[in-house]
Amino acid sequence: MTRAANTVTVLGGPTALIHLAGWTLLTDPTFDAAGTEYQDGPVPVRKTADPALKPAQLPALDAVLVSHTGHLDNLDIAGRTVASAASQVFTTVAGAPELGGAAVGLEPWQTRTLSKPGRTPLNITAVPARHGPAGTEDITGPVTGFLLHTDDGSAPTVYVSGDTVDLDAMSALAGRYRIDVALLHLGAAGFEAFGDIRLSLTADQAVEARRLLGDPLVVAVHAEGWAHYTEDRGHVQQVFDAAGAPLHWPTPGRPVPLPDQHTR
Repeated sequence: MTRAANTVTVLGGPTALIHLAGWTLLTDPTFDAAGTEYQDGPVPVRKTADPALKPAQLPALDAVLVSHTGHLDNLDIAGRTVASAASQVFTTVAGAPELGGAAVGLEPWQTRTLSKPGRTPLNITAVPARHGPAGTEDITGPVTGFLLHTDDGSAPTVYVSGDTVDLDAMSALAGRYRIDVALLHLGAAGFEAFGDIRLSLTADQAVEARRLLGDPLVVAVHAEGWAHYTEDRGHVQQVFDAAGAPLHWPTPGRPVPLPDQHTR
């Protein structure tokens, strides 16, 4: 039997379709139209690009991963509908009650396993995350990353950072697991109301994150499609190039083949 390809397809913003070990997962669903504006707590948020797929075009999903429920650029109105229709949803402990009966809240380092007859079980492990510098937790709320991995090593290990700048947690993650692919939320998200505070990885932080994670394939996620990024593609690429660090900046809607874990 031919194994299904392991791929990630970025659909826009933080939303990515991941095909891994025969499973299909969706991260941080955002499917509202370009031009949609929200008041997200104390800050205005504006979407600048349409998603590469509409919800009706999505394949059958085995699970949805929601890094946090409190911000509309990670779970917008149409995205919330997608999550509510999913048979399995994984998110923070605080966010699970908000998403309803299918949602499971994971504590840091807690693992749940997707399992069906005839399929390789896929582990989903919650990775600690912090959505901004230390001391901003009360402003930004709880967030989690996710690690996707198999016990038999038959598929690459994929880290989905979520909105985080917690490099210590990434170092701890690399001490526990080999990381083959890292979907890093970039763009150095910032808002005038918060001054110079950056709520997601800067390019410099992302280069350091890659080093701490053991130099995995880095796929840029949550770096375009919303108005509150303070670093654009050109700047991020320049910083990675200067550091001699490869970066894959995907075309929305186009699958990115994931490397075999033994060959990267």
